[in-house]
Amino acid sequence: SYIGREHEGGPRSRGNQWLLIGPWLHGRSNKAPKVGDIEYPENASWPVDAHMLKWFDHWLKGIDNGVTKEPKVRSYVMGPTGEPGAPGNVWREADDWPPHAEMRPLFLHQEGSLNWDSPTEDDSSTSFVSDPRHPMEIPGTSFPGAKDARPFESQAEVRTFTTEPLPEPMEWTGRIQAELFLSSTARDTDVIIRVSDVYPDGRSILIVDYPWCLRYRNGFDHEELMEPGTVYPVKFPVGWLSQVFGKGHRIRVTIASTGAPLYEPNPQNGKPFTLEFPDDATVATNTVHHSKSHASRILAPIAK
Repeated sequence: SYIGREHEGGPRSRGNQWLLIGPWLHGRSNKAPKVGDIEYPENASWPVDAHMLKWFDHWLKGIDNGVTKEPKVRSYVMGPTGEPGAPGNVWREADDWPPHAEMRPLFLHQEGSLNWDSPTEDDSSTSFVSDPRHPMEIPGTSFPGAKDARPFESQAEVRTFTTEPLPEPMEWTGRIQAELFLSSTARDTDVIIRVSDVYPDGRSILIVDYPWCLRYRNGFDHEELMEPGTVYPVKFPVGWLSQVFGKGHRIRVTIASTGAPLYEPNPQNGKPFTLEFPDDATVATNTVHHSKSHASRILAPIAK
């Protein structure tokens, strides 16, 4: 929204946008530091009501209260909690968003490995079953926030790919992109991508997740069903973040095709979607390929 209005909006919109990003759940007026299982330092709190009133006083009442002289972008860089001296958990100010980052590929490998080296195997893949009538479970109907994702990761048809412990802290600030090579026994299916911060004690704290329907792999204006068994390149944005992964932490990418009730299961029958769940929903075996010629990866926005 900010990028579109600030740079491509109407004449009164362009250049008149300010952005505030904090480690909070969407829509909550009390911007307190506890989100999910994580409690950030007290500096993560924000007086949102007073801030909004000041904004409205200027733009609706014409009061010159200095709001337009404030930084264009304020963003909170999340970091490890409960680890004294760990980096992150600080506010940053900038003239625009997103900041410059190096989009670096992080490759999926066999046996659940995740690293910066491109695969060398001629044939390597990971498969899982997608059964819309017996989906994997993500409780709730909204993004759960910084919760321990292990209950989902341990389910039968969920696959995880995890780095070795980081030798040094690493900051990701920007938008994660997925570039996968996928095949299915069905004509349509979904893929869910999650990224989490794995603490040394084993907790896998969720940062972002996003689902993608493969019939729209070429865009929402270009619906195209799959040919069973054919490998397709699938690219989509996973989400925005500003996160420092601490020394000794690991980065995890989780892949599945179902996660109900948060994500309604795809019937996978290739037919138009309907309000009523169809009788002919199809069970599929989905495969993510991570070979030399089909090197599935996510692009990580490494802060410069």
